[in-house]
Amino acid sequence: MPDVQLFSPKQLALSIQLDLQKIQPYCGTPIAAVYADSLLRTLRTIRDRFPLEPLTEILIAFYDAIAFENRWIDYQANQYQGVRDLLTTLVDSPLSNEDVEQAILKLEDLGFDTLPFGVEFNSGIDLGSDED
Repeated sequence: MPDVQLFSPKQLALSIQLDLQKIQPYCGTPIAAVYADSLLRTLRTIRDRFPLEPLTEILIAFYDAIAFENRWIDYQANQYQGVRDLLTTLVDSPLSNEDVEQAILKLEDLGFDTLPFGVEFNSGIDLGSDED
């Protein structure tokens, strides 16, 4: 029977940081897909194993930004480095709700669309009338 490895959120965050470092020189090239795949898989793993961790909320906002419509390919090396730097400051810190909010806003400041699933409402719909 193979050994089962249990990872902590910190270990998974370090794996994410490594993938962020590895993807940078290959941004915009087909090789970047290898590192993007690893990054996305690790982000999903941390979501599945540690759904209640504050760090997970930040990482899922990042996941949404890069996974939606494969937008990982649109981001630049300096943006990935910014996320790596952000994770470095967060990984060993106890995070409050305010810290999580500020970190997600920092992702937005770096150019990541953390809410790519926006809904547009049709302004032509009359919400006040009832159908009989």
